[in-house]
Amino acid sequence: MMTRAELANVTRLTSLAALTASIAHEVNQPLAGIITNASTCLRMLAADPPNVEGARETARRAIRDGNRAADVITRLRALFSKRAAAIEPIDLNEATAEVVAVLSGDLQRNRAILRTKLADGLPRVGGNRVQLQQVIMNLLRNAVDAMTDVDDRARSILLKTEPDQDGHVRLSVQDAGVGFGPAGPDRIFDAFYTTKSDGMGIGLYVSRSIIEEFNGRLWAQGNDGPGVTLCFSIPKYVPDPATPDRIGPRRAPVNGVQAYP
Repeated sequence: MMTRAELANVTRLTSLAALTASIAHEVNQPLAGIITNASTCLRMLAADPPNVEGARETARRAIRDGNRAADVITRLRALFSKRAAAIEPIDLNEATAEVVAVLSGDLQRNRAILRTKLADGLPRVGGNRVQLQQVIMNLLRNAVDAMTDVDDRARSILLKTEPDQDGHVRLSVQDAGVGFGPAGPDRIFDAFYTTKSDGMGIGLYVSRSIIEEFNGRLWAQGNDGPGVTLCFSIPKYVPDPATPDRIGPRRAPVNGVQAYP
C-alpha cells in the first residue's frame, strides 16, 4: 500500500512533469522559428550578390519569434503561479489574424487550406492577449496534425468567430482529419493523452486551463463529415464607462480563402 508521503511525492512529480512538458511544448515552436529564420538569413547574406533586404526581413521574423518565446515564458509563470492573469479587452478577430500570419509557413508545409469567417461587430472579450493567442495557435496546430495522414480529400480548416449566448464570443476550428478515434471527445483534454507518436498531450490540457481561467469553456465535437471541431467561448470584456465596447475596423482583411498548395 502506498504511504501518504509516497502519494504526496508522486503528486509533486506529476505536477513537475506537467509543468516541464508545458514549457517544452509552448517554447518549442518559437525556438524552431528562430533557428529556421537565422539559417535563412545566413543563406541570403552568403548569396552573390547578398540579398540584404530579404535578410533584413528574415531577421525581423527571428526577433518576432524571440519575443513570442519570451511572452510564452511570462504566460507560463503566471499560469502555474497563484496570481491571476490580468484581464484586458481583446479584439479576438485581430488576435486571430496575427496567429494566422505566424502559422502561414506551417500551413504551407502541411498543404493545408485555411478558410476564415470572422464576424464583424463582435464585442471585445476579457482575457490576456498572449494566452488567448497561444490557445488559438494550439487549436490550429491540432487541426493540422489531425490531417497529416489525409490524402484522399482536401486538408481543409475552417476558422470562425461569432457571437455566442449570454454575451460570449465563440471561436471554432473545424478540420477534416481522422476524428477522435476510440477515446472520444473527452480524453483529448487529459494531460499527457495523445494519439501522435511524437506528441506530449499537453497542448489542449493547457488550453482548457487558460480558457477556464477567463470564465470560458473549451470543448470538442464531431463533424457531420470527417474530422472534428474544437471551440472555445469566453465572456465579453466589461469596460470602464469611457472605454468603447465595440471593435473597430480590422487592420487588414482576413476573411476569405487562403490556400497553401
